[in-house]
This record gives sequence, C-alpha cells and structure tokens, in this order.
Amino acid sequence: MLYEIICNKFKEKRIEFLPYLNTVLGDDVGSNSIGKSTFLLIIDFVFGGKDYVLKSTEIQRNIGSHVIKFCFEFNEQKYFFSRDTTELELVNVCNERYAPVRTITLLEYYELLKRNYEINIPGISFREVVGRFSRVYGKDNLNEKRPLDVSQKERAGAPINALLKLFNLYNEISELEDLFKKVESELKAYKDAQKYNLISSIGVRTYRANEKELSQLEKDKEKMATQLDNNLLDMDSVKTEEVLKLKQQLSVIRRQRSRYYSQITSIENNLKENSSIKSKQLEELLKFFPEADTRRLEEIENFHFEIKSILKSELKEKKESLNALLTVSESEIKTIENKIKDIIQTPTLSKTVLATYSNLQKRSEAIERENLAYLKLDNLITSKKDTKSRRDQMKQEQLKKLECLLNDKMQEVNDYIYSGKKKAPTINFHGTTYTFETVDDTGTGTSYKNMVVYDISVLELSELPILIHDSVVLKQIADEAIEKILNKYESIGKQIFISFDKKTAYTNKSQEILKRTCILELSPNGNELFGRSWNNK
Repeated sequence: MLYEIICNKFKEKRIEFLPYLNTVLGDDVGSNSIGKSTFLLIIDFVFGGKDYVLKSTEIQRNIGSHVIKFCFEFNEQKYFFSRDTTELELVNVCNERYAPVRTITLLEYYELLKRNYEINIPGISFREVVGRFSRVYGKDNLNEKRPLDVSQKERAGAPINALLKLFNLYNEISELEDLFKKVESELKAYKDAQKYNLISSIGVRTYRANEKELSQLEKDKEKMATQLDNNLLDMDSVKTEEVLKLKQQLSVIRRQRSRYYSQITSIENNLKENSSIKSKQLEELLKFFPEADTRRLEEIENFHFEIKSILKSELKEKKESLNALLTVSESEIKTIENKIKDIIQTPTLSKTVLATYSNLQKRSEAIERENLAYLKLDNLITSKKDTKSRRDQMKQEQLKKLECLLNDKMQEVNDYIYSGKKKAPTINFHGTTYTFETVDDTGTGTSYKNMVVYDISVLELSELPILIHDSVVLKQIADEAIEKILNKYESIGKQIFISFDKKTAYTNKSQEILKRTCILELSPNGNELFGRSWNNK
C-alpha cells in the first residue's frame, strides 16, 4: 500500500495514507483551484504516471521543478522512492531518510510495483493495470460513456484487449494472435517473392494445365525408360546434366589420346630411319661425275649423322613425355567412364538420348516448382483465414465470459447502491468495439454512476490494486447513491483515493465516512495544496 507522500513545496509537507479509502476534501462551497485534482495527479505520479508533469503545466510554471518523495509498505516492510519532475523516465530508490541510493528506469519501477503488489498477469505492465482506473480531471479517461478508453486516440480494440489481460483472459488469444501475425508475415513475404519473380506465380488454370502436362511427361519418361531397359526413371535432371558433361569431357580426352598415339607413331617411324651414303654409292656417283669432291660429300654425310643422333635423343625424350600423357589420358578416360557407369549403369547411352531425357526431366521439375508455389500460396492463404477464424472465435468466447462476469458484478453493485430498485449498467462486446449503457436511462448522473459501478466491479473482480476517483466523477451522482458508494469504497479492502466537495450537503453517514477517511483537507486563502493559488489577480 501507499504509505506516505512528502514534498517540501506542499503546505502540509507530509501526507500519510490509510489502507483503504483515502479522501481529499475541499470546502463546503466547492472552491476550485485549491489542489484536490492536483494531489490525485501526484498520487497517479507516484504510481508511475506522467500526467502530473505533462498536463499540469501551470504547476510546473508556478512551482518549478520539485521532488516528490513517497513510501510504500508491503508485508510490513517499507520501500522509499523519489521522482523528480524534470526526470520523467527515472525513479530514485532511497533509504529511510529519502537519500537516493540508486536510480532505476520507469519500466523497472513498474516491474517492482507489479511484483510487490503480487500481480501475476503475463503480458501487461503495472502501468497498464492501474492507468485506466486513475480518473482525474485533466486526464483523457473521463468519458463516462466510454469507461474502457484511456484516450480518444487509442487504436481500435486496445481497450478491450487491456481489459482481457487484466482479467487474465488474453493468453489463449495472444498465442493465436502471434500465430496469425506469423502466418500473415509469411504470406506477405511469399507474395513479395512472387512479385519480384523469385518464386513462380500462377493461377488455378495454369495449375490444372500443368497437372495435365506433368502427367504426359511422366508417361514419356516411362516409355523412354522401357525402351532403353535402364534405370532412367531414377535419374533427375541434375544427374542427366552431370552425365552429359562427363560425356563431353570423355570426348575431349579421347581426342587428346588419339593425338598422342599419332605423335608417338610418327616419332617411332623417324627413329627407325638409319640410312647413310655408302662407299659403293660414291663410286657409282664418280662414274657420272668424275669431278665430284667425294671427300666433301663424306664430311656432309658425317654432319648429318651427328645431327640425326642429337634428334634421336630428343625424339626419345618426346616419346617418353607423350607416353606419360597417354597414360594420364587412359586413366582419365577410365575414371570418367566409371563415373558415368556409376550414375546410369549404361555408359554407352548416346548424348542425344541423355539430352532428351534431361529436357523431359527439367520440364517436369519446372512444372512441379510452379505447382508447388501455387499450393504453398494457397496453403498460406487458407492458414491465415483459419488462424484468424480461430483467434476471433477464441476472443469471442473470452469476451462472452468477461461480459457475463462484469454484468453480473455490476448488477450486484448497482443493487447494493439502489437497494435493487434501479437498472444496472451493462457492457456488451462486439469484436473490437463495445457498448456501455443503462437501458432507458441515459442521464448524466446515471452515466457517471455507471462508470463508478464499472470501476468498483473491476476492482473487486480483478488484481487491480488501486482506484482513483476525482470529484468530477462523483459530483454528478445523485445524493442518495453517494452514501452507498462511500460505504462500498470502504469495504472493498483495497486502497482507493477520492476527492470530494461540499461534504455537508450529503447525509450524516456520508459526512462521517468522509471525515474518518480524510487525509488532506484543502481550501482557499492559504490552505491550498501549495499554500497559495495563482489564479487570483
């Protein structure tokens, strides 16, 4: 519970709180600008709100920056904190003398309060729990016709979702909502991929035509396999493509091998030639050419012999090199033939046959990819519809449960206030919208009473730990109902903070409750919250 608030700018520096109803009283003439609503905004500030700074600019202008010190008590242990109006996102954790020990973020502070108030609701922060039920002049949640709304700018469905979370009825919806968003994201990504031609995009007519063509292609492949009596049906386009490449490599290497054989044969022929000019041949030459210089011819022949010896040595080396290349070629040919054999077991198949089968297989796979893309898209669309339907159905069931809980409780509270003589407000949910009314009674007083009845019902039914009601909420309600409302406030067993004017205008019982629960009494002429008013000339 909130134990105390301290500020050196207040006239009354320290305000201590009661465990249940806490009343900020104004004077008997309903004077304004004395600080009642401001103090409730400060209580809201203590519970993590920001409106005290953001929407009370005249206070920040006239008072300047200041520190609000406050203490909570949980399980008989006190926790001390302070917030500076210039540091909205930070909270100081203090010692018992309010000296800051460390600084935490506002989000960490929410978690601390949620833990100490023992609010065991997943997916909702402490501020989301209490913020909607802090109804103070200047805030945006005072529309008596729309008690669930925290502001007019709130997106559709957010107030209802917040209420479902508060009653711990949102977990199942949340799981389906996450699944719906996931499927929706997948569908969008898939459509984007089709838009940029990364995935095939076809309609139902093309899909059906593809089915017919695919059936024919399968028949053609079966016929081809039967004719060749092999395992082509087990081959896909990747394998056939690989075989074609291997056959091309085989052709190249075989041509190389043939060239090596030809070159080796030529070298062997050259090595066999060992002819030279004999003496007998020279004698025959002299018969016809007596003047011929036979000694010179012998020298030339000896030169040729020496050259041939050198060339034979080079030819032998060349032959050895070619034989090595020939061996490598033979090995490569054998390796490639084995690879082809491993793939299709029929290495004698012609490239034409393989190419034909490959084209059939490629076309089949292309059609299958198109049809799979169509089926995937259709599946995602169906999944999105089904998930949305499941989510909406679950939400409808949870809202019906919440509707019954609230309407039964509001009937009970309203009967207590009016002794069963007046109609109770009812709430009805319609998807992301709702209606809140008392049938046949749309008066202003009834509308504000309805909001109070709704808030009390939620406070009693849920883990909501506090309630803040400004006098602007209560002053519209008929006098006969106020006493019972005050009684109800006191009996709930949770801390409630209200401001109230003109207490003497109400019943003696009401005055007694207000006096007993008063924690701060304000009035004009020096008894304002800050000891002065700045609206006077």
